Amino acid sequence: MDRTGDPSNPTRWVHRIPRAPLVDRAEFLIDRARAKSVVHLGFADVGLTEAKRGGGTWLHAQLAEVATDAAGIDLDEDAVTRARALGYAAHVADCQRPGALAALGLAPAEVVVAGELIEHLDLPGAFLDEVGSLVSDGGSLVITTPNAQRLTNVVGALLGRDIVSGEHVGWHSWKTLDTLLRRHGWRLEELAYYANPSASGGGALGAAARVFRVLARPLLSLRPSLADGLVAVARRSPAD
Repeated sequence: MDRTGDPSNPTRWVHRIPRAPLVDRAEFLIDRARAKSVVHLGFADVGLTEAKRGGGTWLHAQLAEVATDAAGIDLDEDAVTRARALGYAAHVADCQRPGALAALGLAPAEVVVAGELIEHLDLPGAFLDEVGSLVSDGGSLVITTPNAQRLTNVVGALLGRDIVSGEHVGWHSWKTLDTLLRRHGWRLEELAYYANPSASGGGALGAAARVFRVLARPLLSLRPSLADGLVAVARRSPAD
């Protein structure tokens, strides 16, 4: 990554955004999982699982298909039960609770995926402390999360709207995520951005969203840091 200045300097207010590519989120995660052991946190996509399974876009199924071994962890007991019935290795745990992940007794994985999870957590620092027990020596933690600097936020603010899920409790830019990782013994090794798929809903709102994405595409190609989300690949700091 192309950083400037001292990343450990807490008084620095202006940070140059690293050069990072615009990627397809699912393809990126599937490629990282290929021929590796994987643990997928928040895997259930509660409320969307059946629709995504029917459309062939359920990420956990895609990861499990290419991984040598895959386990899912989620807080929703019903979703875990349904996943087990489908033949997936699945476990219930609160990834923020001290010792909860280690208590599962899972073998550490080469890749731990926390997709669209950290923005839901009340205690993201506690999560980063706990998730290390799931990552093998030399393994990686891959986090995806909405981008605080996304173009949609700017447009929404201009229109007097806050475009955010009612389930989210936090936003991250690359810098805030980098700082959070550093504080909890991780180093950010790779950064990318992703754009959400075009809205499929009908009506004027859906049509406006599709037009916006078409118009924004050239700008996102030029400035990926304005895209919808971040992908961060992290490893444990050497001291840990």
